[in-house]
Amino acid sequence: MKTAAFIFFLSLHLQAFAQNLLGNGGFEDENICTEFHINCAPEAWICTSPSFIFYFKDHRLAHSGEHLMGLLAGHSRGTYKRTFIRSQLLCGLQKGNHYRLSFFLRSPHHILDSAGIYFSSYDFLFEKRPYQDVRPTLYFVNALQAPVKADTNWQQVIIDYTATGEEAFISFGYFGKALLNGSTGIRMENNYLLFIDDILMLPLDPKEQLCPDWKKNLDSIYDQNERHDYQEVLMQKFRNEPSVHIKISPTLVPRIDTLIIPDILFGTGSAILSSESHPLLDSFCLSFNKKNFDSLLVAGHTDSVGTMEHNIKLSTDRANAVANYLLQKLIINRNQILVRSYASTHPVAPNNTPAGRQKNRRVEIFVYRYK
Repeated sequence: MKTAAFIFFLSLHLQAFAQNLLGNGGFEDENICTEFHINCAPEAWICTSPSFIFYFKDHRLAHSGEHLMGLLAGHSRGTYKRTFIRSQLLCGLQKGNHYRLSFFLRSPHHILDSAGIYFSSYDFLFEKRPYQDVRPTLYFVNALQAPVKADTNWQQVIIDYTATGEEAFISFGYFGKALLNGSTGIRMENNYLLFIDDILMLPLDPKEQLCPDWKKNLDSIYDQNERHDYQEVLMQKFRNEPSVHIKISPTLVPRIDTLIIPDILFGTGSAILSSESHPLLDSFCLSFNKKNFDSLLVAGHTDSVGTMEHNIKLSTDRANAVANYLLQKLIINRNQILVRSYASTHPVAPNNTPAGRQKNRRVEIFVYRYK
């Protein structure tokens, strides 16, 4: 059981890694800045002011790994002194689709109610408005469970977000309108800080995939190495010019076509395909050999009559019979066909009538296409 649980956890971890729309969310990859040729900032993430004093390398402080980022929310003697970190998304988001942001944060100060996330189609480094005039897209308190201001330990924040389709950059920081100054309540500490680590952004639809050019986008993001004076020059230059709105190739959302193989196309109570099924399957194969498709899911189902053990075997055998027939006819690799058996657990009609039970005895073919 432990082995199965570990494999399940590993598969989820790999799936998350494969779909993460943000690069270097744990800040472990170190950027070598252009000016000083030292690793004083994370790759993919740029702070709105030189970040070397807030880029920490200490496994005792980090949520995981060795690195974390600190964000300045205010200063005991400063006027609207605050910093943000921003990164470009690897792919654009699909308008109306849902995405889940998760990250860990902590702060010794009661400031989390005004901290948040800002999505933009332009680079937030070149924001022309005073920071206190920018309203975030989401506050941290919009999370599924709002972070506790009095808790100074690491807290996980999970936020579900519905995309507008215009997102290209994401920024994190403190967005309070009021000036945050005066005593921090901590001896010898003048900075109001919050710390962030392990940022992850995933499509909630597990079938939604990264765009084909995500790796090229990641390389381009990593190639941006200005972190000190060069960065300040760029920020001053572009703040005085019209904003450039960036459009990134969006994630891929599959088109799903379905074919149902009814019970009557099998031998009674068996997994042997009858000859009457061949024209239907041949027509299906001829049609889809002319199209681009990513993968097939073949799912077997039964009614509720009989034991669960018998129904699992029957639904498995029938699904495999269909998958094996398709393999002979389709131009496809075996690893592009996924077989699942659900026995009687996914009925489409009541099992208390003969007509309903017949509808439930079926094999479904789902075709996933991204083009």
